[in-house]
Amino acid sequence: MTGRANLRLVSLYRTWRPRTFAELVGQDAVVKTLTTALETGRLAHAYLFSGPRGSGKTSAAKILARCIECVNGPTATPDNTCENCVAILEGTALDVLEIDAASNRGIDEIRALRDAVKFAPSSMRKKVYIIDEAHMLTKEGANAFLKTLEEPPEWAVFVLATTAPESLPPTILSRCQRYAFRRIAIPVMIARMREIAGAEGIVIDDGALGAIAYRADGGLRDALTMLEQVAAFASGPVDAATVDAAFGQTGRAFARALRDATLDGDASAALRIVDEGSDAGADMTGLIRSTIAEFRHLLVARVNPELLSRDLAEDDAQPARERAAATPQARLVRALRLLADALAAARNSGNARLELESAVLRFVLQGDDPTLDALAARVAALETAGGAAPAPRRETPPAPARAEAPRAEAPRAEARAEPAAQPPAEPSPAPKAAVAPMDLTLQKLRTLWQSIRTRAEGEKGSLRAGLSRATVAALDGDVLTLRVPDPMAHEVIKRDLATVKKAIADVTGRGLDVRLAVGAATPPETGVAGGDGEAQDDLMRYALEKLS
Repeated sequence: MTGRANLRLVSLYRTWRPRTFAELVGQDAVVKTLTTALETGRLAHAYLFSGPRGSGKTSAAKILARCIECVNGPTATPDNTCENCVAILEGTALDVLEIDAASNRGIDEIRALRDAVKFAPSSMRKKVYIIDEAHMLTKEGANAFLKTLEEPPEWAVFVLATTAPESLPPTILSRCQRYAFRRIAIPVMIARMREIAGAEGIVIDDGALGAIAYRADGGLRDALTMLEQVAAFASGPVDAATVDAAFGQTGRAFARALRDATLDGDASAALRIVDEGSDAGADMTGLIRSTIAEFRHLLVARVNPELLSRDLAEDDAQPARERAAATPQARLVRALRLLADALAAARNSGNARLELESAVLRFVLQGDDPTLDALAARVAALETAGGAAPAPRRETPPAPARAEAPRAEAPRAEARAEPAAQPPAEPSPAPKAAVAPMDLTLQKLRTLWQSIRTRAEGEKGSLRAGLSRATVAALDGDVLTLRVPDPMAHEVIKRDLATVKKAIADVTGRGLDVRLAVGAATPPETGVAGGDGEAQDDLMRYALEKLS
């Protein structure tokens, strides 16, 4: 135990609130700029501290107030023992006022503040106003505050702290020096908690510290609150299992296992992991988000491994780098796209588990070839052969001595060998091989819908908002009916219907007429699929049948 621990006020985060800029962890850029300003005497009259909760904004504002008011100041290192510093620490300083804008947000409160600013400080160097949750000011209150902020008396300093700076009027933002506080990196948070746990006599291992840090999502205050709670919960040393028991499972372990099973192409294991997560009480929408985060870590590791050190502890970052090095970048991007679509669809369908399972199965069935034509060919092969999709073919030039060549390659081979003998009426080969017309069924078209969507959205990005909400409702000969939930989605697709038709032809080899239906789906017995949930059910049954 240290002397600091014996000064415990109410909670751990208040006891260990930083008292100097040197103790403000994870905000090096802010600390350096404020320290330089104090050392050179270049103080501003208004500051705006913005950033996520628990990142140190209010603590920095109080440190700045003590730097200004310390009897040895202005200084970048307040002694925290003089009468001015002690009064600020105890909250009794008349010239340093902390105002909660959430409860003092109206025009009357701001007028009272404006009137009080006119009076000189009673005993200190300046009058410092710390306005917390500044984005909660009403429009009228902000306008009343504007004149004071623009032309304050020489003894006034304002520090505004907010988690939502974009909610403040630009006229206020333009009159403040802005300091952006960052999410505290996972390794920095773990190191700080380890230091505090040691001083407080809390026995906790690094796995548990990491589990707390990931839950805190960049906020040290949240992390210290959880550290104090789990220490009270545990009857002995604290490990990761204790943290899970105290706060419930986050699904992060399931997400990592699901990521690995998906990349390994093990559909059975992937579905089992989702089932185990559901039985353990993991929120399925949260599991989709966690799985997206795990794939994002791999993508970051491939593109810029150094950035990974902010989001993961080193024990987690190294395995992620190794896994990323063995995974093609295109596969990671495709997985992120499928999971993002599943997350969006889960909000509409209300069945997050089915959306997640469908996304995983679609990824596994795609194999290693990233081209849409190859995907369509493999799905068609699954439909006709009833087995595993064939491996992607690599196109190679035909051998000169080959007796027969495929019909599409014959003109090129003859042109190479005997250019003068080629009949003039022979048609030129297409730039790329066309997809053979498929014998389409409603089931097969639903299976291919994701490929059609991807191709259409690649041509027209504006289609994504509409197609993500469309379902394949019916197929009558060469007429395809797409069902959309509202007129807005109808208009989005209608504007670029030609692009959708072209995507269908590119993937299936068939030219279909597309009609749009708006509103709730008809019952299954009418022959029209019921909507997103039923379409996903069909996909699940189809995929599971092919994988069995």
